[in-house]
Amino acid sequence: MVTTHNFILSGKYQIIKPLGKGASSQVYLARHISLEADRAIKVIPKTSSTCLNIVYEAQLLKALRHPGIPIIYDIEEDDDYFYLVEEYIQGESLEVFLLHQKFISRNLFYTFCRQICDIFVYLHTRPGTPVIYQDLKPEHIIVCGFQIKLIDFGASSYVSNSGNNFLHFGNLDFTAPECFKGGQLSVTSDVYSIGKIMEFISQYVNEPLSQNVKQIFQKSTAEDPKLRFETVEDLRIALQQEFMINNPSHLVKKIAVVGASFGCGTTHIAISLVSTMNSLGIDAYYREENPSDHLRTMLPFIKPGMQPDGAIYYKNFKGFPKYGPGIEFSCPKDSIQVLDLGQDANHPCLSSCDLILLVCPGGLWNRNNAIQQRNLLTSYSVPLQLVCNSGFRDNARFFTKISGSPTILFSPDKDAFLVTPEKTAFTLQLLNQKGRKRSFFKRVKKRHQL
Repeated sequence: MVTTHNFILSGKYQIIKPLGKGASSQVYLARHISLEADRAIKVIPKTSSTCLNIVYEAQLLKALRHPGIPIIYDIEEDDDYFYLVEEYIQGESLEVFLLHQKFISRNLFYTFCRQICDIFVYLHTRPGTPVIYQDLKPEHIIVCGFQIKLIDFGASSYVSNSGNNFLHFGNLDFTAPECFKGGQLSVTSDVYSIGKIMEFISQYVNEPLSQNVKQIFQKSTAEDPKLRFETVEDLRIALQQEFMINNPSHLVKKIAVVGASFGCGTTHIAISLVSTMNSLGIDAYYREENPSDHLRTMLPFIKPGMQPDGAIYYKNFKGFPKYGPGIEFSCPKDSIQVLDLGQDANHPCLSSCDLILLVCPGGLWNRNNAIQQRNLLTSYSVPLQLVCNSGFRDNARFFTKISGSPTILFSPDKDAFLVTPEKTAFTLQLLNQKGRKRSFFKRVKKRHQL
């Protein structure tokens, strides 16, 4: 048993100091000797009544890998104790964090809500073994800087093929009513808890939230599970849509779409992006800035001058085909422009864009083209985002490795003008990208102020 400072566990972990004590376990700060990395070690007596539950939690966590979920590195045991070697988390509970802050910005509210949704989307969509958390409350959410971590999976359960093997745990303030009424639990039970957590956080926001956000709360926390969002992904999309509409300073104003090779889907992605943004209430226009004439091919009824402003309107799509020399049309001042440049990585408009999308094709033989285009596009002082067809995940991993930043996956379909949940998620992820360069949107905003 761990009793003294400098005790070495399993020949690998040097105990540094106690971190805390629970009803059935003691937690110590330890140092992995060879890796020189801090770890938290939870010591559980085998005589404890909750021993098996804690081990079950550890086994569940060991199979999960997400930035918002603590990592279980190892499970050790001797005759008397289990030793759970965990990620050492430095932070404070959401409840304590909010009490210390007294109020938070609307942007931080959306950031926390999005991160919570991200964790649950991961849990609910794990291949083969989705996980229902069941016990969400502020004490189980740890704020580490501006990163949310979800802890205490003791009440969580897998959704098995033979039915739901749930444990009916929870708390009255944040747990869905069906948990206490013997009803069937599902992913919508977690949707209810997330809605209650969002309501809790919203009390500390220093700016008024829109009526639509309050309606999102109401739908998430409906007593009847059938009236809630069907999935956390649906909830996340609704929340992100509201964030984008009410935070126009975070939107880029001019996006260039460039293909790495002919036929890689540049026009399809540009049209899909414009159609989806307009469906979300974000005013956007397509501009064909290449000689391919693909827009006329996709919409054969187009005739020059058929609209007074020169734009083409179809479903959620608004845009300008390449009419030819001498004919110029301008997009409304406050709208987003999506420029379809074909394969032209030297187009003069690139330097004035806020974001460049490089569409990377599939096939090993096309990788050199993509690398050459990327090298040309990185010469502009404009953020560059690589996009890859979702059917070519190996290519996406390759481009992520060489660029050092994530490659976003796009799910194509036969109709570029059709708005789908997959395109909506892609669009919102694209417009809300921040991980690639730290002050991305601040720089965009500053550029428009100059």
